[in-house]
Amino acid sequence: MLHALVLAACLSAAFTGSPPADAAEPLGFQLDSATVHGAGLGLQYTTTCPPGLTGAYGLSVTVAQRTGAHVATAATTLREPCAGRSRHVVLPTDPGAVSFRPGMAYARVWGCVGSGCSAQQIPIRVT
Repeated sequence: MLHALVLAACLSAAFTGSPPADAAEPLGFQLDSATVHGAGLGLQYTTTCPPGLTGAYGLSVTVAQRTGAHVATAATTLREPCAGRSRHVVLPTDPGAVSFRPGMAYARVWGCVGSGCSAQQIPIRVT
């Protein structure tokens, strides 16, 4: 357990530093809502690509929520065109896994577009 906490602290510190001056502008990500959805979690989100980029972006999203003594998790990886509009996706949970409930959860987002990548952790209220 201690090793996991140390690893989480190191990873968190790695993502808080300033990007190099010549780094590409990262993908913009806004998580708008999270809703319990059958055997998963429905997310509404908006992405924005840096000006001038019209290709696709890669996005990895993992959501975790403590539910009593257990943790509900769901994840997905997407590749979509830079459209700058609101999107909806359902992150599936494994059969028999702990279900999400209304309350607080945390999303870990890793996004790459062009030659720039960014990571962030976002608190979200599940409804």
